[in-house]
Amino acid sequence: MPADAPYPFPGMNPYFEERWFEVHPSMIVYARNQMQRQIPHGLHVSIEHGMTISGRPPFEDDDRQPDVSVWKVREDTLLANAPVNYAPPVCVEIAIPKPRHLTIRETHDGKLVTVIEFISPSNKHGGGAISYGQKRQSVISAGVNFVEVDLIRKWGLALAQFEDDRVADHLRSKDGGMPAHAITVVRACQSSQREVYPIIYQVPLPACRVPLRPDDSDIWLNLQDLAEQCHHDGGFAQITDYTHNPEPPLTDEDTAWLDAHFKAKGLR
Repeated sequence: MPADAPYPFPGMNPYFEERWFEVHPSMIVYARNQMQRQIPHGLHVSIEHGMTISGRPPFEDDDRQPDVSVWKVREDTLLANAPVNYAPPVCVEIAIPKPRHLTIRETHDGKLVTVIEFISPSNKHGGGAISYGQKRQSVISAGVNFVEVDLIRKWGLALAQFEDDRVADHLRSKDGGMPAHAITVVRACQSSQREVYPIIYQVPLPACRVPLRPDDSDIWLNLQDLAEQCHHDGGFAQITDYTHNPEPPLTDEDTAWLDAHFKAKGLR
């Protein structure tokens, strides 16, 4: 397809997940820019790693460990009576990835107001899910607004894993199915309530309300605009093969819809 081809989906691009390493940072930057244009005086939107609930936010200069692995051969003094077939191991020093998220803070004292997470597959599985769940709960328990954007199919819907079962039950269809994705908003002033924006492929991505300080009006996070910008800026029309189904697989219903959608557009 030509680079300037129109965005070929009504809403979410189901092929984004195959290149999430590229889409994820783009979404974060575009969302920061979009919200910063709406932010009221006294607040600032930042991209951060780590988490400080109040006070000065963490900065890259606080931790100069690189994000790449450094390989070296360890040259320890051999222990006495080492077996003849002993050889020094190759040791790998791996810098643990720094998960990025968006924060909205008070400009004068750095107090945390809102956290926006675009979660990745690693947030939903194994040790990553444990760490993310603890971070998620610490933000909510600290009286901070929390917005969770789940655009990943792998390992299932995040709110079904991290929220009370009753939240997921409200989203189930009559046949027990769940939406492909969702946005979950937790307001600091109503921490026992959840605002959930279900996301399905057949309709545009939602614009969700992002809460700020108690006396501030909400601002908008328009995911449809972000998805289209990622698609065009990343040249996805040229690098995506629409003749194969996306990975991880869609549901049978969504697969049938996608096939009919592409055939109607002449892409299959």
